[in-house]
Amino acid sequence: MKKRIKINYIRLIIVCIVFTILIYAVISNTKLKDKEVEISDTFPNEVYGITVNTRLIESETEARPGKKRKVRYIVIHETDNTSKGATASNHAEYLSKNNKTSTSWHYTVDEKEIYHHVPDEEVAHHAATQEGNQYGIGIELCVNEEGDFEKTFENASKLVAYLLKEYGLTTKSIKTHNDFSGKDCPHNILKNDRMDEFVKKVKSYMQK
Repeated sequence: MKKRIKINYIRLIIVCIVFTILIYAVISNTKLKDKEVEISDTFPNEVYGITVNTRLIESETEARPGKKRKVRYIVIHETDNTSKGATASNHAEYLSKNNKTSTSWHYTVDEKEIYHHVPDEEVAHHAATQEGNQYGIGIELCVNEEGDFEKTFENASKLVAYLLKEYGLTTKSIKTHNDFSGKDCPHNILKNDRMDEFVKKVKSYMQK
């Protein structure tokens, strides 16, 4: 009798151990999946049909110190580089290889594609003030002479719509470089009084 009770007790312990292992495996797998989703969201492959290429600036540099933060703003810039070939791809090349200063931003947009340079959750140096840099995702619109700025304008509005939805923000969080430092940037958009038009485009994509 005692032997049978002992055997049953051992079996119960084994069942409990196996059950605990299975529960731990399920929880661990769920956490891993959640983490994968988080990483995937941080580095989008496309937004509203526009390809997003990830080419990060080297970490632990002046341009990308790796400081974590919360996102409060989306800050619009223009590159002011009207040279032929000054596309998003070439700006990504510049930032990844030739940038020896602290200047940096998160995304560059042209009429064909988008490049991602700094993770959204990290500080970049683009707005000239602590507030703008600390809480803003910096987006540069290409203005190269052979580019189609109207298409770039459209693509940027799609990216901003995606980011606002991603971080639970409204269009009130859309800012310009000018809002933080007074700089005439984004020059063409401000010169032609097109920020309201840009915000309307963003709203239209957020509703899709």
